[in-house]
Order: sequence, then structure tokens, then C-alpha cells
Amino acid sequence: MKVYLVKLDWSTEDSSDVELTVYSTYEKAYAKFKELIESEKNPDNSWVGELKWENGVPKDDKIELDFLDRRSDADETECYTYISIEIKEVL
Repeated sequence: MKVYLVKLDWSTEDSSDVELTVYSTYEKAYAKFKELIESEKNPDNSWVGELKWENGVPKDDKIELDFLDRRSDADETECYTYISIEIKEVL
């Protein structure tokens, strides 16, 4: 049997945590994944929401975007948020 983990891994300069939610279907996991991304775009929930966006991508040269290979090692901080879906086989 497969399960789908939605993982929210975040850190600020003074705190960090990982939140896992398990789903029985990919569709349910994907809906939660999209919900978490939208939540991060809300300025009341995250500094990410204060960014200007263009075509679903932050329009700011100072933001590190690993998934777009726009990595800049200058001015790095310990603040990050990673949201992912992992598929696990349960025996």
C-alpha cells in the first residue's frame, strides 16, 4: 500500500519545525500541497507573501530559487520553507 506524505519543513533564524500529514491518495496530498503554497503567499502568514510574483515565481533577484537554478550564495539567511510530497510504500 502507498501513502502520500505532505511535508512542510520551515526555519527562521530562531526556530524550526517539520510538519507531516499523511494521505491515502495523491489527489488529497496534492490538494494539501497547493493549500500550503497558497498559505505561504499570504503576507499575514509568511514574508513570502510580501514578494511581487510573476507567472507563479517570485520577481526578486535576492530570493534563492533552487528549483529554478537561480541560486545565489550572497546574503543567505537561515530562513526557509520547503513544501514537498513524498510517496512511501507501507508494508
